[in-house]
Amino acid sequence: MLSNIVITLFLAGLIFAAVNDVRTMTIPNWLSAAYVVSFPVIALINGASLELIGWHFVCGLIALVVCFGLFTVNVFGGGDAKLIPAVLLWLGPQAVMSFTMGMAIAGGLLAGSYLASRRFIPAENVPGFLQRSVVEGPGVPYAVAIAVGGVMAIKASPFFLSLISSSNFSALTMP
Repeated sequence: MLSNIVITLFLAGLIFAAVNDVRTMTIPNWLSAAYVVSFPVIALINGASLELIGWHFVCGLIALVVCFGLFTVNVFGGGDAKLIPAVLLWLGPQAVMSFTMGMAIAGGLLAGSYLASRRFIPAENVPGFLQRSVVEGPGVPYAVAIAVGGVMAIKASPFFLSLISSSNFSALTMP
């Protein structure tokens, strides 16, 4: 039961970040903080070893350093640079490649669609809730790509696989 709630909240957080980023071009700091604060608690309740929790924190810390560097050269916004390490903290080291590939592919498609829409769709034809992200700014709401990468990497994460196997979501892993 708890595993179902945890998985649902993790996914809901990713969806919330994506939708909020599309609407406002921001990702709330409290969301990244909630991921970071809740992980060790949930991991301990789920029976994870301190060593495993430590490796997850190392993964998140390395991602934070890389994302901070990318933020300083204006590749990512601040919210993106905080959400990526928080998500990787949950996914763990084994899921880094799956997450990065999913995020990069989704981010490329997202950037291409935003560039095309800014070039070919007149601003007055863009719905109001998309004005901030499509018309007004040069950036893209990268939380959409982060969410896609996070969802794609769940099956590569032993931590999430242990949550799934102990929940009713186990049917999702069946072929």
